[in-house]
Amino acid sequence: MVCLSVVVTHAQTIVQPENFQCISLHGPLMYYWNNPTVSTQFTQDLNQQLLAKKGYSLGTNPIHFSILKNIKEFNTSNSNTTSLPIINMKLAEYPASLYLKQFYPDQLNDSSQQGIQSVLLVELSIQHNSAAEVFNRSLEVFIKKSNTIGFGIPFNNLHLSAKGFSELMKKSVEIILDSNNLNEQIELKASPPTMGDNFIIGAITNLPKIAIESKGLFSKYAHNGKTELIRWDEQRYQEIILRGKNKTILQPALNSIIVEMEKENPQAVFVYLLQDARNIVLNRNYQLVIPARVSGNTSSRISNMPIVEPLEGNNNFLFNEKDTIAQFSIETDQLDSTKKIYPYLSSNGFDSSSLTRINDLDNAVNFSSLYLLKGKIHDQSFSIVVGEFFREIYLNNERIVLLGGMEQPERMVIFNPNISTELINELILLSYNRFFQ
Repeated sequence: MVCLSVVVTHAQTIVQPENFQCISLHGPLMYYWNNPTVSTQFTQDLNQQLLAKKGYSLGTNPIHFSILKNIKEFNTSNSNTTSLPIINMKLAEYPASLYLKQFYPDQLNDSSQQGIQSVLLVELSIQHNSAAEVFNRSLEVFIKKSNTIGFGIPFNNLHLSAKGFSELMKKSVEIILDSNNLNEQIELKASPPTMGDNFIIGAITNLPKIAIESKGLFSKYAHNGKTELIRWDEQRYQEIILRGKNKTILQPALNSIIVEMEKENPQAVFVYLLQDARNIVLNRNYQLVIPARVSGNTSSRISNMPIVEPLEGNNNFLFNEKDTIAQFSIETDQLDSTKKIYPYLSSNGFDSSSLTRINDLDNAVNFSSLYLLKGKIHDQSFSIVVGEFFREIYLNNERIVLLGGMEQPERMVIFNPNISTELINELILLSYNRFFQ
């Protein structure tokens, strides 16, 4: 017996890309269209959805987005003068505040609108060789920030990595071309991209990332098969009394520094900044002691907020009960010209292969830390670079830990697996003490 199999194919209608236009009134998002990987992936995704949902095919027709500088440049005339159906697409990104104020003013204070960073309006139309459009549909995409999984310095006007943008476009055309999906709005939570650099992204690409769960004053993470749990108490202060019978006893070096600083500003008050902390698993209690000057702020904008400055010198301590664990200095606003930030590159914050250009510039910016701690911990040299979005920890001039998070530790990379977890926890407690927030 001979079996014959017959394959029936249906002719595909070729649709020709016509006006593909985009603009961002917010940031460099649309520059991603200059990346061949992004444009190729979108062409494949659009072709797949057109074929599955509408029976059209792009064939070998390329797609090229025109990046506009003015929203008035959008082509509103979609007349078809060809013998083939044409497809048009418009993309416009708006700052969340501008879009909501213009189109949803009554929802500005709605809790559901909180956290929206930008809005992307996606419009797609298909037209045969006549004036009337056979298909036209738009979709609003509200972009919100999800938990960050990367490390580095985020953008204030770019909320998607190149891959995140590709995924957004794929989802958008999938919904728009599906006649059974009636959504006119969707919400997309995305991990924010970070700027390129020469000291973080390349170093962590192939290393494990440890998630840290921080809530309130507690932080918890798993390492080497064990759960670590640490805690900070509320910060407090103790005034340093310089005169009278209750005069505070000071070390000579610290006393000399305070005497000179008092001459500069007689109105200033000197205090010990204090914060207790605890390693709950090991039952270790710590106290951080930082001498500081508190003075009035002459800025008219925030005149009611005092300025708190750590004092110079090696006069800061971390105690475990009565034992001195660490003694260190604190320097502020330290420029490091060896560390470069590349604001013309975006990444996902954990893989260097995700680096993607977002403008035509090649500018590099020197990194500057908020604080730099330098001293000894357990008789070993250490330093902690406190940035706004991360902390770098060095032991004996070797970078051993990178921590991500602004006010609390949220993720960690350990460069040296031989460092004890107890020491790592002590350094985390120092890195995220409340006085650096």
